[in-house]
Amino acid sequence: MKSNNSLSPLYFQFTLFADFGSLRYLVFSLCLLLYMTIVSANVVIILTVCLEKSLHQPMYIFICCLSFNSLYGSAGFFPRFLMDILSDTHLISRPLCFIQIYVIYTYASCEMTFLSIMAYDRFVAICQPLHYHSKITFKMVTHLVILAVLYPVFAVGFCLYLTVRLPLCGHKLNRLFCSNWPVVQLSCVDTTLNNIVGEARLNSEERRSRPACLTSSHSSPILSLSSVSCH
Repeated sequence: MKSNNSLSPLYFQFTLFADFGSLRYLVFSLCLLLYMTIVSANVVIILTVCLEKSLHQPMYIFICCLSFNSLYGSAGFFPRFLMDILSDTHLISRPLCFIQIYVIYTYASCEMTFLSIMAYDRFVAICQPLHYHSKITFKMVTHLVILAVLYPVFAVGFCLYLTVRLPLCGHKLNRLFCSNWPVVQLSCVDTTLNNIVGEARLNSEERRSRPACLTSSHSSPILSLSSVSCH
């Protein structure tokens, strides 16, 4: 009979980290520089939009939200990743692993919802310019932003709940950071429900990402920086 620890490991181990020897400090410095660049660039965008009254328009508000989301997502990835570069064990506790999964997945989902909202904003601005100010009001922008945040919070939370409840028969993750599917693969029981929910959510994300290409010209600076924390 398996022990409780084997079914609910107290930690996970990342197995993809290579031993770079003394080069680890160079890799650490480059990654830290990248992280600081992401933080600095997004802070500049946020401050510019907040302080410049002429930028208090829906599109720039959405871009500002993307920058906040980029800070949130990179904070869920880089600090832990930088620690693991210098570490010899590459272990992460079970609670911290699930927190990292939640942060990274909500970040990625919020990215899609915000880009979809920006696509809708551009659609109204281009196709219905005379009705733009009556449709895209401050109240509407507020509701869209709240919706863009709440959907990932609850959708990812439900998916993560399905993972947390699974008994696990291992603790090694073939990843550089915590990811939902590798954890599900460690399960000792059937994961059909997880597969169905995950597939449904993936299809939903793909449908939302299609119109998002309309906003690429407005959000490319954000995407080029924030995409680092998603891979």
